[in-house]
Amino acid sequence: MSLPTALAEAALERGDYGQCLELLEPLTHDRPISDPEGARIRMLMVTAWMGQGQEEKALSTCRLLTRCRDTDLRNRAKQLLEVLEAPSLQRPASWSMQLPTLDMDPTMGGAPASTRRSRRKGPPPPPPPPTGPTKAAAPGFAVLVIAVLVALTLLLGGCGRLNTEIDLVGPNRIQLGWSSDSGTGRLLPWQTAFARELRRGTWPWQQKTTGLQQGSQRFQAPVLRAAAAEQLLSDTMASAGQATGLQLPKPSLQLHERNWLIGVQQRLELDVDLQPLKDLPLPDLSVSISPVPRQINKRRSTPLSTVTHNTRLEWPLQPGARNQLTLQCWHWSPLGLGTVLVLFLLGFSLLLQQLRLKLGFGYPELPS
Repeated sequence: MSLPTALAEAALERGDYGQCLELLEPLTHDRPISDPEGARIRMLMVTAWMGQGQEEKALSTCRLLTRCRDTDLRNRAKQLLEVLEAPSLQRPASWSMQLPTLDMDPTMGGAPASTRRSRRKGPPPPPPPPTGPTKAAAPGFAVLVIAVLVALTLLLGGCGRLNTEIDLVGPNRIQLGWSSDSGTGRLLPWQTAFARELRRGTWPWQQKTTGLQQGSQRFQAPVLRAAAAEQLLSDTMASAGQATGLQLPKPSLQLHERNWLIGVQQRLELDVDLQPLKDLPLPDLSVSISPVPRQINKRRSTPLSTVTHNTRLEWPLQPGARNQLTLQCWHWSPLGLGTVLVLFLLGFSLLLQQLRLKLGFGYPELPS
């Protein structure tokens, strides 16, 4: 989210629709409505126009937003369109009761107001508070309030679970994935926001829909090298932090390998710092690594320990702490084992041939 857009949202939250439109109108020249960010800017402008009473502008723009690619914005635009197109009903005059204004005449037995005030004992009442245009809060405070509200909206959307999938496909090959489950049978607000951030970026995430239950989502990236997978994981977590108004430290994913021809020795080091998320109601966070062979030479995790399920390693993450995992294992190489077997059979065949010659049998092709 750009700084002008954040300031425009802050102005919209405090009711300053004019300043919101002044900040958003220059952005419409570079962001067409077909662009996801441009559609989001138009949605903010529609809300500001509705606040100013400019229903015609809001209505025309809202009709265009009903055909945008973003499913969430398209549904919101349809809801606003129903509100804007709803007929306005006039209130009958008979439903209200009007009281006449009574002016007391001093000659009719009632004392004037000034005389009654002069007879009142005690000090005069304090003057009423001054009226006028309400001053807007400081921009920094408004941005802080919006960040807190967005974080609470995304994080308090329910319990659920968010899992990071790391598949060790082969030597120096990693495939990342994200899966979430609300546990309620429907998608929660934080799931929708997180999926929108994944689709909005330029990362190669693909959503998987087959075999999923209601309220579950799964995104998967293609097979990447270890360095590219680490960069992808860092960018994704940074985007998730921006969606919740938090600045998360970059995670570290390092894969060290040594090839011994018959197998590969792998050492996976994962470091995820979740100290900024202390005392926040988060879903259950975890990391799953697969496939994990039986030959695990070294495994160390802090602060929570890992659990092995068949060929998958489950590692729960603890918010408010620095989570570190070190996994060292051995993978047999079928190609390397086949090469060693062929070399062994070839050497054994040559050894038998030498023994045959020493015994005087000669070569198989020649008579003895």
